[in-house]
Amino acid sequence: REYDGFVLQISTEVVEQTEQLWVAGLSDDVFIAGAGQRFASDVEQMTHLSLSWLIQHELHHIILNHFDLIDGFRISETRNAPRFGLTRKSKIRPAPLITLPPELRPHAPLCLELQADHDAAEMVLGAYSSDDWANLRHRVTAISAMMMLIEREDAKNGETGITHPKAATRIFQLLGHVTEMPLIPAQLQARQQGLTAVDPAHFPSKDEINAFGRQVTIPNFFDAVSLARVAGANSISEDLGEPEDFFRDIQIAKAADPSRFADLSTTGARQWAELVFKNEELKTYQNLPTGLDEETPIS
Repeated sequence: REYDGFVLQISTEVVEQTEQLWVAGLSDDVFIAGAGQRFASDVEQMTHLSLSWLIQHELHHIILNHFDLIDGFRISETRNAPRFGLTRKSKIRPAPLITLPPELRPHAPLCLELQADHDAAEMVLGAYSSDDWANLRHRVTAISAMMMLIEREDAKNGETGITHPKAATRIFQLLGHVTEMPLIPAQLQARQQGLTAVDPAHFPSKDEINAFGRQVTIPNFFDAVSLARVAGANSISEDLGEPEDFFRDIQIAKAADPSRFADLSTTGARQWAELVFKNEELKTYQNLPTGLDEETPIS
């Protein structure tokens, strides 16, 4: 029976591909070594985390009212072969994407993907805790893995860059958020108290922030590079760039000074910068639910 709602479909093939990637990754000595921080998990846990993020990503297409903009009635993680996820309205309605300015239309689908990425990641990563760094690293890498699988599938269909940002762009946004996580509780506290600035005393110590970088953020970068090799997606490693360049680009992005975006050097960071401006413009056409995070892609 048709009804005015949404349908979410994920095929068994995506489960198989995700599991296969984690079997390969967790059998790879270089990946497990983790650039000095050993990656200790199991296939079942990592497969579950990757699929959890995919489902949240699809659900956030609905939550963020993306169907009010998409030209058509479905959002598929692969256009020709919707193996990874297909969200659609059960009843087709005209979509106003064609009413967007012509210069915004090609960028709109990519911006919608980054929006869904950001909010789905927040759900899967959860709140920051200094006692949960190992599990956080697992969750971040699980998300990166699914982004790689989607790009690899797009490449098979000859559709790289058409419907999705580059995996490196999505990982750049993801790790940009992760680097900020230790600071978010203090930022939220200040917002709740109506303060215009955060009390520095509420931030974690410098030692804790540095340790978080050594044990989570930096290992997550090398996890992504190593897993891309395991997945046979060397182009993703190239797009991520060298670690020094990648983290320098994150610092530039976090400064939120568009005049410095010309200094971004990695492929993912440059695409992110291009989409930041388009995303802000796109928001003016979206009927976002009250209370949703409306920050730029890097929080």
